[in-house]
Amino acid sequence: MKQYKTTITTAQPSPSFTIELSSLAKQKGNQILTNQVIKTVIFNKMNKAIPTKKADHYFFAAMAIYYLTTASLGFGYSSKNIISNGGEIPLRAIIHGALGGIWYTLFFLQVLLIVLKKRKLHMKLGNISVPIIILIFITGIYVVLLREPLPFEPTPFAFMGSELALMLMGVIYTVLGYINRYKPHYHKRYYLMSIIILSGAGILRFYNFLEIQMFNSLVVIYFIPFLLIFLFDLIIYRKLFKATWIGFLIYILFQFVLAGVFNNIADFLRLLLKS
Repeated sequence: MKQYKTTITTAQPSPSFTIELSSLAKQKGNQILTNQVIKTVIFNKMNKAIPTKKADHYFFAAMAIYYLTTASLGFGYSSKNIISNGGEIPLRAIIHGALGGIWYTLFFLQVLLIVLKKRKLHMKLGNISVPIIILIFITGIYVVLLREPLPFEPTPFAFMGSELALMLMGVIYTVLGYINRYKPHYHKRYYLMSIIILSGAGILRFYNFLEIQMFNSLVVIYFIPFLLIFLFDLIIYRKLFKATWIGFLIYILFQFVLAGVFNNIADFLRLLLKS
């Protein structure tokens, strides 16, 4: 296979510099480098990006497996309980649940594709992430506002603050992850945070399935996963990535500062829907 070398010159306020890119030609067509590869290499050169370490594969794969497992078992157990107790699952909840299942599965597949070095497929699949999370947010609004308490499923949602705020956070993290898709360390952390934020209901039901009482739902579901990201950064990279602390500050803002505002909005919308 023939080897090519491409030279790209970028203009900056400081003296211009030249980046040399070497790559094997693609088997199909005469295109030497895809735009994605060019952008990634330019970014890495300009920002002296820290190389991704193999520990990332283990950490993000473990998180992906954990959240896919808890969501599948938790909501599967809950759905079985509803049906066995003579209840019905509303269509809006079925659609929202299906979209959520796609979201957790997509995150797992994306991590797996990176481990298998299937970068191109990873980037193609990533393009559907923003539309999916927006649909999860829209359908989730109806589920939250119209949900009725179930006597046989004691699931305390109060610790979430405002579920509308949490779902909006999921959208924000996903958009940030997509915008930073050429910055691997930022990209993967924002997407993981979207999974963490949307995991509350599934993990609660997963613990119900195991018949284990959480000592503190807020700590187990949100603070411990964020703490794990902080520790991973400090232990493996000996620094905190900007995405890590920015993502945590976004969580603090929505969970503790703006939760009351979103609860008032939810109460108003609930009255409109039920009137």
